[in-house]
Order: sequence, then C-alpha cells, then structure tokens
Amino acid sequence: MSKLFNYSLLQRTLTGLVIVGSIIACVLGGAYSFAVLFSVLIFGVLMEFYNIINISREVNITRWMHSLGGVTLFWCFFLDASHITSLGNNVFVLYLIYMLVLFISRLYSAQQNPIRELAYVILGQIYIALPLSMLNSIAFHSIAIPLGNIEDDYNGIMLLALFFFLWCNDSGAYLTGITLGRHKLFERVSPKKTWEGFWGGCLFNAMLGLALYQASFWGFFGQDLHELQHYSRLDWVGLGLTVSVFGTFGDLVESFVKRAVGVKDSGTLLPGHGGLWDRFDSLLLAAPAMMLYLVAIAFIKTL
Repeated sequence: MSKLFNYSLLQRTLTGLVIVGSIIACVLGGAYSFAVLFSVLIFGVLMEFYNIINISREVNITRWMHSLGGVTLFWCFFLDASHITSLGNNVFVLYLIYMLVLFISRLYSAQQNPIRELAYVILGQIYIALPLSMLNSIAFHSIAIPLGNIEDDYNGIMLLALFFFLWCNDSGAYLTGITLGRHKLFERVSPKKTWEGFWGGCLFNAMLGLALYQASFWGFFGQDLHELQHYSRLDWVGLGLTVSVFGTFGDLVESFVKRAVGVKDSGTLLPGHGGLWDRFDSLLLAAPAMMLYLVAIAFIKTL
C-alpha cells in the first residue's frame, strides 16, 4: 500500500511539473505559442465535458464538431484582442456562422430531445469556451495603445499571475486543510474542502500578491513590469483574493456537474490528475473574474 501511495504521489508530481512547465514556457514563448496551447486546451476540455454529458445517455453530442466550435471562439477573441487584422469585432462572424448552423441543424436532428442537446452544447460553449477565450483579453489587456506588432502588444505577465495565483491557492488550501481543516466548506458537493483550507488559500494568495508587485519577481522570468506599474500592492492583493474565491467556486462547479452525472474524473489524459477539466476547472471561473477585476480597476483609476 505504501509503495502504491508513493508511486501515485510521484506520478501526480511529475505530471504537475510537466503542466506547470508547459504553461510557463508557452506563455513566455509569445502570443502564438500561448494561442496554440490554449486552443488545444479548449478542445480537450470540451471533448471531456461533452463526453460526460453523453455518459448520461440523455443526448448524443457530436463532440469533435462542437469542441472545434469552442476553438473558433478562442481564435475570434485572439484576432480581435491582438489587433493583427483590420476586421476588429467583425472576426466574430466566424463564430456567428457556427451558431447559426448549430440552431438550424437542430431542425434536422435525429435526437429524441434536440432542445436538450442544444442546451448542453451551448452550456459547454458558455461555461468552457467563453472563459478560456477571455484569456486573450487578459494577455493583451495591459497595452493601452496597440503598437501594431503582435509580439510587442502581447504581455504574458497577467496570464502568469493568474496561474501563479491558482497554483498558490490550491497549495495553500491543501496544506491548511489537511493540518487545520475541521469545518466543511460545501460537503454536499466536495466533502474534502474545508473553510480553514479556503481561508488558507486566500492568505497564501494575499502574500503572493505582495511578491508579484515587485519588479524583481518578474525579472526572474525575463519579464518587464513597466507596463503594469499602475497596479498598486493593494491591487495585486485584491487580484489574488479574487482568484482564490472564484477559483474555489470553479472547482465546486465541476464537482457538482460530475456528481450529477455520476463520474469521478473527467478523463484519464493526465496521470495522477484525471482529465484536463479536472486540472483546469478552477480556471473557468477565475479567468472571467480576473478580467472583470482588471476592468473595474482600470475604470476606478480613471475617476
């Protein structure tokens, strides 16, 4: 039993290191490596989500087609946010075509309940594709005036900050939960989560926020903090707390869906972690929450 536990822990650790390394490398690698990585991620998470819905046997969703629809939405956001085309918001016509085809094709569907199928497909687009597509807005958010060069306009600092906060929150919540955890956070959905773990994750993220404020921290990753100097220490701490709260909700929502369908893991792609959705569930609510926070901070600073 001890050997099995050690092997499982080693497997989980190695997989986690590969995930962390891949994300950091692709985000720092530039706009296109970021776009390719998260296109693959959106496709994979949607495939797992639609597969879980199919397990319920209520509908039979064509997974690959609607997963590609989510990737289309991501690239519409990418083209719009990066300003590499003169089309502006018109690039979303590509996704609009997909939506038109989606609705019209239901008229010819052989599904027993095409309305339910349509609802699940749209749920996947809103719950998974849209939040992950908003990462583009975070990547290009810090540039007030686009320079016209995608690599100059792209800034990976806030993307890295988002993932650092998520990883720090998970670690803080886990360490605090196993040592001090007594009071259940949401036992009906996730029996292992505790309020002590939640507050521990918030504390860890608050401390990380103070570190991310320092230019020397980002210098280690070869990043220039000049574009983000208008964010104060309090702004960074608030960002960390925002990610803690909504990252936790993101985890709970995934647990809620899996319990409703009756599955433990969303997939088996990541040894020791389950599926892609299992690993990135907290990101699905943390990303839009972070975007709203950055927009709110920018608005407040203009008053």
